[in-house]
Amino acid sequence: MEESDRPKEELLKEPAALKGLISERGEQGCACPVEGLNTEECVDFLSSIISAITEPILILDSGLKCVFSNRSFTEMFGIEPDTVKGESVYSIGDGLLNIRGLKDLLDELLSIHRDFDGYEANLNLLNVGERIMSLNATDVHQKTDSGRLLLLSFIDMTEQKKAEKKQREDEERYRSLFENSRDAIMTLEPPDWLFTAGNPSTIRMFQCRSEADFTSHQPWKLSPEYQPDGQISAIKAKDMIDRAMENGSNFFEWTHRRVTGEEFPATVLLSRIEIRGKQLLQATVRDITGRKQVEEELANHRFHLEELVKERTAELEESERKYRILVEQSHDGIYIYGGNRFLFVNDRVCDITRYSREELLEMEFDGLLHPDDRERINRDGTAGDGLFEVPNVFQLRLLRKDGDVRNVEFSVREISYGGEEAVLGVARDITDIKKLEEEQKRIEKLESVGLLAGGIAHDFNNFLTAIMGNISLARTMVEPGSDLYEILTSSEHATSKASNLTRQLLTFSRGGNPIKKSVSVDSLLREAAAFVLSGSNVTADFDFPPDLPKVTADSDQMVQVFSNIIINSCQAMPEGGRVHISAESYTVGDGKPSGAPQGQYVRSIIKDDGYGIQEEHLSRLFDPFFTTKQNGTGLGLATAYSIIRKHGGHISVDTEVGKGTAFIICLPVSSEVPREKPVELEHGRHQGGRILIMDDQEMIRETAGSILRELGYEVESAANGKEAIEKYRLGIESLRPYDAVILDLTIPDGMGGTETMQELLKLDPHVKAVVSSGYSNAVIMDEYARYGFSGVMTKPYSINQLSDLLSSILSG
Repeated sequence: MEESDRPKEELLKEPAALKGLISERGEQGCACPVEGLNTEECVDFLSSIISAITEPILILDSGLKCVFSNRSFTEMFGIEPDTVKGESVYSIGDGLLNIRGLKDLLDELLSIHRDFDGYEANLNLLNVGERIMSLNATDVHQKTDSGRLLLLSFIDMTEQKKAEKKQREDEERYRSLFENSRDAIMTLEPPDWLFTAGNPSTIRMFQCRSEADFTSHQPWKLSPEYQPDGQISAIKAKDMIDRAMENGSNFFEWTHRRVTGEEFPATVLLSRIEIRGKQLLQATVRDITGRKQVEEELANHRFHLEELVKERTAELEESERKYRILVEQSHDGIYIYGGNRFLFVNDRVCDITRYSREELLEMEFDGLLHPDDRERINRDGTAGDGLFEVPNVFQLRLLRKDGDVRNVEFSVREISYGGEEAVLGVARDITDIKKLEEEQKRIEKLESVGLLAGGIAHDFNNFLTAIMGNISLARTMVEPGSDLYEILTSSEHATSKASNLTRQLLTFSRGGNPIKKSVSVDSLLREAAAFVLSGSNVTADFDFPPDLPKVTADSDQMVQVFSNIIINSCQAMPEGGRVHISAESYTVGDGKPSGAPQGQYVRSIIKDDGYGIQEEHLSRLFDPFFTTKQNGTGLGLATAYSIIRKHGGHISVDTEVGKGTAFIICLPVSSEVPREKPVELEHGRHQGGRILIMDDQEMIRETAGSILRELGYEVESAANGKEAIEKYRLGIESLRPYDAVILDLTIPDGMGGTETMQELLKLDPHVKAVVSSGYSNAVIMDEYARYGFSGVMTKPYSINQLSDLLSSILSG
């Protein structure tokens, strides 16, 4: 039955207190509250109004007893109307309103007539359960103290409080992500584009003291004057901002500068955002110094913005937008996992796994892992026992949808999500870093190969010494120009080339110590070019001055350097072309940015007309294993760099994309004074002299002895240092001393050349000795004079090499 259809008698019966109130006011001479109505009509009118009010209402007398309650009160509080009337407000509902704070407020209202509103109380109501209510009280009739009536109303605040709590939680979650982001995030405000805010990563990145310190800096003060492409930073920044504001976002690489003046490369994502109707620009900056050193691939990654939630209340819209921008712009995969399934994944997780968002939200965590790693993770997405060294950080192999296996580093922590326990995880693909670690292991293996190569070189060169020595000796026994003479000459040349193989192996695997002597750079450049360009579609032109000075260098190693660079030039011109090779005298003085110490150098330039080198590759050009070629090893330029450094020189590169590349090599000028070539006796014979040979290999002693006898020397030999020292001592005592001694550097299980030389110097401070070895990596082979030797002879050697060396020593 509608309220208006109820009989007047029933209405009057229900609000009896209201009728009494109006009657009382009439008796006191007070007019009806509604002008023009009698008492009964007024009761009907006011009763309808109060009954229509949805908030619970009580009317209390001056003794705080209930004289009236509306239907909303009795229904919400679950109390029969008849039990309310006449009851003390503190007794209603078994003392439901017996609250100390309410008592104080009501007493204050009665004593000093002070109304109150907004008093909150948690009430456990019979019909609707526990609710948060806001209580309001005011005088509705103040004729006399005894006739006072108080109106106590209740407003249900429960849903509003829940909404406020949820808003605070969302804001805290966003703030946590914002504050803990490893990327620097900052906002700029038009029209001057000054900084308005920056997260903690921003403060650390730019080395500011505080956020206020950061925002006090003008943006162009945090960049160098010019960018790497030559553009003025301030002008280019304006262009980048205009693009972002026009297109919504703009991603690019930038060189920033910390407040200390240090410059660093970074990626920048400018995003147009709107906060409280105000257009702003958000900049997300990541320091990519480390990434630049490892690889350039990550520079091509782009950010993708997606809508995370489609329906939100207006109060959460701003915080949700910030949360979405922060998560979706992350370089790392971010996910939330709970209840044995993914609850949220960003675009980067989809990129790493190759699964769509919809597919991932239906998957369990171990479904992404390599079968061998699934037992290492708990069902809730946390690490199993012993999996990590750093708390909550661990590495697992991930099996992508396309079957590719990736190494991924996970960082997780437990959170509360939607009122349930969950795991917030960050996933970073470290597959390429793992590959770099494997390359490092490969380098260590190459070092082991270098040790093995040293032993092989020593033994192999011993055999070659016997072969070359006998061939060169035989060549002296046949008529020059005869067929046999030519055959022996060719065999001797081939043997010499074979000896270079071991030396190149040592240089490749360990960057072997150079055996330096005075050499002509132009001849080495011609030799390298002839070897590399033979049969190719690339030609060379040369430009050498006639008075080009010699340099002190290992000719074999320098040929390898020049060959590696010329090979690069050929590969840069697949359609053919020309390599320009030149050399000149060059002086490094004060203020010259050559990278080499002051002094006299021969500067060699190898220039091609190829496609040039990308700017981002220049910083890693000489790094081991860095290559842009599909089948390259990345060792050619690294080896060249190592060799040049060991020679006290310097190598640099000058390149322009689309026009070509020039490598510049500076080598110190030789300080040796040129000697006239000694005049050989007929058939290479000399005036004579006594020579002592020490070598553990009998074939070396016999071959060297035969060569020396053919040259006119008297020869004796010793198998080890002890025997050589004894024979040298007897020669002195018998007044038949040796004119020279040839000592093998390494004697297995015996006294080698270095130790033997020290003992010989005790017997004869003026002893003339030659150190000989097939292992050219030994330091003594380069610094023989420091150990008392007069010369060095690298195995294998020919009769002419041995003859020239002895002639130089004995005539000195």
